[in-house]
Amino acid sequence: MKIAFRVDASPDIGIGHLMRCLALSEELLRRGHECFFLLKVVHPEVLERIKKFGCTSYLLPRTASLQQDLDSVIEYVFHQSIDWVVTDHYMIDASYVKEVKHQGFHVLSIDDNARIHYYSDIVVNQNIGAEKLAFSAEPYTALLLGPSYVMLRDELLRRGEKKHSLSARNLLITLGGTDPDNFLLSVLQSLEDVAKDIDISAVIGPFNPHGAALQAFQKTTTMRLRLVQSPPNMAELYLQADLAISAAGSSCYELAYFGIPNLMISVAANQLSIAHEMDKQRIGIYLGEKHDLQQESLKDKVNEFLRNQSLRDHLSENGQKLVDGKGKERIVNRMETMR
Repeated sequence: MKIAFRVDASPDIGIGHLMRCLALSEELLRRGHECFFLLKVVHPEVLERIKKFGCTSYLLPRTASLQQDLDSVIEYVFHQSIDWVVTDHYMIDASYVKEVKHQGFHVLSIDDNARIHYYSDIVVNQNIGAEKLAFSAEPYTALLLGPSYVMLRDELLRRGEKKHSLSARNLLITLGGTDPDNFLLSVLQSLEDVAKDIDISAVIGPFNPHGAALQAFQKTTTMRLRLVQSPPNMAELYLQADLAISAAGSSCYELAYFGIPNLMISVAANQLSIAHEMDKQRIGIYLGEKHDLQQESLKDKVNEFLRNQSLRDHLSENGQKLVDGKGKERIVNRMETMR
C-alpha cells in the first residue's frame, strides 16, 4: 500500500501531530508499505526528521486556502497512486474528508476529539477517555478509541531497560515542541528553592524561540540543570527520569508507558480533557493550566511529590497498565483488512 499523511508541525500547533504520524509510518514501512508526508511546514529540522524515518516529503503552498489544500492533496495522491490518506490536522473538516473519500481513497482520521462528522474508513482517537465522546460518523466507519491505540515511535519501545529508583533523583521537564511565552523558564525559576539535590533535564523543543534566555539562566542558577535541545532520542531521557513535569499532550502517554510519575500542566486547550482524565484515573497529577499556575503552588506540589514515594509508585504502576506500546500495530492491522 501507499499511504499519504496530511499533517503539519509549526510554532502554533507544536510537533505532536507529526510525531505520532511518524510513529504510525514506522509500522507501515516495516510491513513493506510506502509513506508520503504532505505538509506546509518548511522548518529544516522537521523535514530532516521525516527523511530519517524513511518517508518522502511533499510541500504544499503555505498560503493555500482549505480548498486549495484539498485540491493539491487530491492531485498528488492521484499522481502517486495512493491507497490511504491519513489526516491529522484540526484544519481539516468533514467536507474535506468527504471529498477525499469520494475520489476513491481510503481515509484514516487521527483526531483528539469528536469535532466533525466522519466520512473516514477509520477514526483513531488515542486519548484516555475517548470512549466517552459522542462520535458522528458513517455506518462503515471503524472507531479505534482509547490508549490501546497510542502510537509510540520505535525509539521509545524500550521500557524493559528502565530501572526504577526508590528515590527521586532525576526530574525531566518536557513542555512540548513550542513555547511562545517561555513558560519553561518560569517553571525552572519556580524550582530553584526545591531542586538543590536532584538533577533536572529540561527539553527545549524545536519551535522554542527562547534558547538564549534559557542558557543564560542555566549559567546563573545553582540548580543541577541540563538543557537538551530537540533530543534525537527521547527514550534516553525517559530511561534516566524518576519523575517528570510535562505538558498534558502526547508526552503523557510516553511517560505512562515508561512508568514515570508525572505532574501535568495543560499548555493548550485541547489538553484539558486528557489532563483531567489522567488525574481522575491516577495516571498523573494535574496541576492546572499554564496561565493560571502560580510559582509558589508549583514549588509546593513538586516538594510534596518528591516526598511521597507511595504516590509515585502508584502512578507508575497505573501508567504502565494504560499504555502497552502496541497501538500502531493494532491500527495497521485494521488498515490492512481494508486493502
